Amino acid sequence: MKPETPLSRWVLALYCLATGFSVAAVVYHQSMTQLIAASFRLPADALWGLSVATQFGYGAGLILGLPLGDTQSPRRLIPGSLLALGLVLLLIAVAPSLPAVIALCTLAGLLSIGGQLLIAYCAKTCAPSERPAVIGCLLSSLFAGLLLARVLAGWGGEHIGWRGVYLTVGALTALLGLAIHRHIRALPPSAQIGYGQMLGQQGRLWLAQPELRRFALIAACFFAASNGIWANLGSLTHSTLHWNAGQTGLLAFTSLVALRSPMLANWLQQRMRWQVAVVLLGVAVAAVSLAGIAVGSWLPMIVAFLIVSDVGVRSVQALTQSRVLAIDPPAASRLNSLYMTVFFFGAALGSWLGGIAVHHLGWTGMYLFPLICALAGLGLLGLPGESRRLARA
Repeated sequence: MKPETPLSRWVLALYCLATGFSVAAVVYHQSMTQLIAASFRLPADALWGLSVATQFGYGAGLILGLPLGDTQSPRRLIPGSLLALGLVLLLIAVAPSLPAVIALCTLAGLLSIGGQLLIAYCAKTCAPSERPAVIGCLLSSLFAGLLLARVLAGWGGEHIGWRGVYLTVGALTALLGLAIHRHIRALPPSAQIGYGQMLGQQGRLWLAQPELRRFALIAACFFAASNGIWANLGSLTHSTLHWNAGQTGLLAFTSLVALRSPMLANWLQQRMRWQVAVVLLGVAVAAVSLAGIAVGSWLPMIVAFLIVSDVGVRSVQALTQSRVLAIDPPAASRLNSLYMTVFFFGAALGSWLGGIAVHHLGWTGMYLFPLICALAGLGLLGLPGESRRLARA
């Protein structure tokens, strides 16, 4: 496959499956907490360490593992990460104790970067005319993997048990690692530097790229809004609407609309400057938040709020991440690592600050927090000193 040769539909579909399955490993446990706890004769709240361990592992993978995409052969690194992830998931299925599950979930999170490695790889190898569409498809697969993993793991756990779910997804992930190997080019590393030197250069790369800083911080503001919503929605619906977990879980299906967000972002970029597109998306999030503050906890309002905010956040991510990868394609993995690390930090900060807003203000806080985040993201568009340079990007 030459860089200027379009990807076949079959290869792109394989890439999409690999991307979705890689990131799904971060969230499988979220729908099966009660089942896992019951198997070890523990209360469900004793499993808080599972989410912490998995998220910690994924964050470490973004910082420590993702830059390897520029210094190692992608034909070994990408299939190898998927194959190793599949084997770890199989080990989780037979883990004898909760500490073993937690340790393996940390390792699974660390290895769940195959999708991000694939996105950076395609940024390097796809023709410029093809790149936005391909990256958009992979980002849609990333979003779909997170959504469907929660739904299917919960359904599968009820029918085949949580160990059966991990056995199934572990085998499928490992098979994808084997299948994708022959469809990855044997490219030479784009950076001939040692691992320690590469990590040391990340800080300098961050300081040297104003576009990267701007795009990453804008995306982090919007993703903070998303995590502030979803991390606190369950507790709020339970305390105010008296919904159970199953009823709240149905709201996750509103995220299906956001699967088309990368296509929306690409459509907007073809018709206007990226700053104008971000403004439109931010105004949409702000408008639905203001409507929510006025209307309150009316179910159609909640559904509209979730759909518009998800589409806005995911579209901003697709728009900014695609532009980050285009800054310097040979350094795509290192740029993506810095972008996703800031993005991930925004998610963690959003969960915390959103919880404070909801705790003190209830539904008003739920709607107000995304409004503040969207305005903060829009405010970053006007930072002095870089606007003229970014306008030409």
